[in-house]
Amino acid sequence: MAVRKKGKLGGAAPAQKAGRGTNPLYSAQQIWSAGLGAMSRAQAGGTRFFEDLVHEGARLQGGALTTAQKVVMQAFEGAQKSVNRRVGDVKGQATETWDNLEKIFQTRVQRALHQLGMPTAEEIGDLARKVNQLTHSVEKLAAARPAARRAAKKPAAKSRATRHKGAKPGATPSRGT
Repeated sequence: MAVRKKGKLGGAAPAQKAGRGTNPLYSAQQIWSAGLGAMSRAQAGGTRFFEDLVHEGARLQGGALTTAQKVVMQAFEGAQKSVNRRVGDVKGQATETWDNLEKIFQTRVQRALHQLGMPTAEEIGDLARKVNQLTHSVEKLAAARPAARRAAKKPAAKSRATRHKGAKPGATPSRGT
């Protein structure tokens, strides 16, 4: 029997290296050996590698969360400004519409009252001024009347007394005698 020499991986001798590509058994052994090596490295540096991945994930998550919060806040502020602007526009339109409705209502009420014969505020004001003028005139006349009555009573009392000098008080004058 021939003696085989071991290679680096403890596998086949250099004489068999010529048939590596075509030998399926050799390929399977190579794949198996690579898997064992990866597993060995993963076990040795796995904890450190896992911690690095967790740290990198937390950093990315924190950055993504901060960015997402900024985007949400910007969107919220933009929406709030838009809503406030629209509310202002609607308030302006509502105020204008309300003023127009109020004018229409006042015009129609005035027209209906006029048709019913109700005086306008201007006509009532004119009447109030006339009533005040008449009141002042009546007060002046009333103040002047007692003085006129006193002046009129004195001459009338004297003329009666002169006509009936001989008559007794309470007696009726006779006409025929």
